[in-house]
Parts: sequence; C-alpha cells; structure tokens
Amino acid sequence: MRHKGILVMLVALVLAACGGDGAQDKQNTGRLGLFDWKRDPQTIIVRLDSRPLDDNPAFLLNSIPPCTLWGDGRVVWSTLDQFGSEEILEGRASDAAIRAFLEDIIARGFYEWEDELVFASETTPVLESITVSLYDEVHTVRRYSYWPQNSYALILEKCQQLSDTPVRVLPTAGWVSAYRVPRNTSAPTWLWPSNAPFTLSELADSQEERWLEGSLATQVWLNARERRGDVQVIERSGDAYEVAIVVPGYSRNALAPPAEVASGS
Repeated sequence: MRHKGILVMLVALVLAACGGDGAQDKQNTGRLGLFDWKRDPQTIIVRLDSRPLDDNPAFLLNSIPPCTLWGDGRVVWSTLDQFGSEEILEGRASDAAIRAFLEDIIARGFYEWEDELVFASETTPVLESITVSLYDEVHTVRRYSYWPQNSYALILEKCQQLSDTPVRVLPTAGWVSAYRVPRNTSAPTWLWPSNAPFTLSELADSQEERWLEGSLATQVWLNARERRGDVQVIERSGDAYEVAIVVPGYSRNALAPPAEVASGS
C-alpha cells in the first residue's frame, strides 16, 4: 500500500536529520526528522470528521467537521457553549504547533491503521474519520466505533488546542437550501422574513441551493447550531421547513461563491 512508503520516508528523514547540522535543518527538524507540508490555504492537511449515516439532508449540510487544519495554518473546530449550542471557532496555528501535531498523529500509528468496514446493526452508525495530507498523498482512516488507544478523541483534543487566539465564526453569506417537513408545534420555530430575496417554497420546489448574504445568512447559521436539532423555519403560509446553509471555507464540499461575488462586481 502507498502509505507504507510514507513510513519508509519517515525513517529516511530521521537518518538524514541525524547527519544535518545547518541552522535551517535544526529549525525544520522534529522528532521524526525533516518533513514539510503544503502551505496552500486551500489544502487540507488534517481533518477529523464525524457524521451519522442515517440523518436528514439539512442536518448533514449544516454539520461542520469537528476540526480541520489547512496548509496556511488556519484551523476551524466545533465546540459547545454554556447553553449546549454548537459554536464554530477559528484560529491560526504556528509551524511549530503544526509540526508537533503531525508528529503526534504519525507516532500513534496512523499509517498502520485500517478502515473499519462493519458496524453494529442495532445502533445508528456514526462514521468517524481522520484524514492527513503529507508527502503529496492524502490518506484517510474511517471507523465506526473503536480507535486504537482512543486516538480519535485524543487527536481531536489536540487539534482543538492548536490555536491560542480563537475567534467565533459568524458567516454573512452562504449557499442556502430548504426542505419541507411536517409542522411540529413542540419544536422551536422562527419566521422566514417576507422581504427575503427568495421564499423557502421556491428553494424546496427547485431542490437547489441559493446564495444568501447579510444578517439573514448569519441567522440561518446560528439557528443551525442550536442545542435542539429540530428547529423549524415557518413561512407566512404556515408551511414548515428545515433550512441548511453551506459556507465556503467551513462546510464540507462547499461550492465557491457565485462568480460575480468572487470577482467583487
């Protein structure tokens, strides 16, 4: 398998580091020797993800991977506030922190782990995964339950601590979609404004995403993070919807902003 080659490279780098004596060598050398990663802000270096395999489309679109590290040091992770609602935080990790983090993942045996191909049928399966991009190779391990030495939880904790100066993510734009649901009078609700640029019925009928900007986009984002996952959005007709927002740079597989937005026109 290709990832076995990475282990060989790591051994070679350790030997090379033992013979290096330059200042640059010392600066870029960790416990595993000389290695580097792509500094591209669009390249995911590490992602820890978790998603149920049986859930509604709005929930899956709204959910954010528990922690993602990009090549330029940007790190985004999820946590819970004092009221039990989800918060998405963002920060910057230093080269030293990233190097130590990657070394920790590798030292735990990441490149020796295998996918877990079966899950317990009596439970709703949740697929957890760890992805690492190193040496121009993207390697992902997916498991439903057991991780060696509880490594998923420990790596996630380290990922969430990569930055000392996190800020709260409050997007003002994103791709919005809507899904009709039966009205639930016991569920939390909020009213879709009549002056919105489109109706939820339009979205649900077209089964397409629409780009939304401004405070309404932020409201959709915040409501998707509520402690209760059954929030419904009501139109003036009385119809109920579940609404999702997908934000480039934060959500999984998000489309880029419309061309006119990206160009600033």
